[in-house]
Amino acid sequence: MRQPGLHPAVACGLLAATLDLTLAVAWWAAEGVPPVRVLQAVAEWAIGARAYGMGMASAAFGVVFYAALMCVLAALYRGLSRGFPVLLRHAVACGAAYGLAMYLLLFGAILPALVGRPLFGPQAWMAACMLAYMFLIGVPCALFARVPAGSPQGPRRGAAALLRLHAAKPGC
Repeated sequence: MRQPGLHPAVACGLLAATLDLTLAVAWWAAEGVPPVRVLQAVAEWAIGARAYGMGMASAAFGVVFYAALMCVLAALYRGLSRGFPVLLRHAVACGAAYGLAMYLLLFGAILPALVGRPLFGPQAWMAACMLAYMFLIGVPCALFARVPAGSPQGPRRGAAALLRLHAAKPGC
């Protein structure tokens, strides 16, 4: 019987979205950009430039949209790892490579096609984003892929199970 709780891909997606959006908001706040504007920029990917005129509604949509995108990335890694066990055996290295690949795919091809312009920014921002996708998104995707789907994902038991699984797997 499946225990109640979040599926590991959902838990991972929510964590990754929280970490990455926090980084983005903090980075751009230092440049004088309000948090709402950062989240509207994410919403622009799905609803276009009109996101900037929609206030908090589009900012909230940006958060939900980004969380959903991160859940998809986590589920994709989880699915790939079932066919390629090396992704679980070498979770940190493979997760980091996966995160970098997803960053390049999303920001180099998919999102520019959706919004009709390049999305790469200043070099320092691009470097920060690549590192964030590697270590705040890719590595958690790899580690959460090790958590069995029936595991409770509460804050204490889910994190403890993840740490036990990571410590038990050699080659990381």
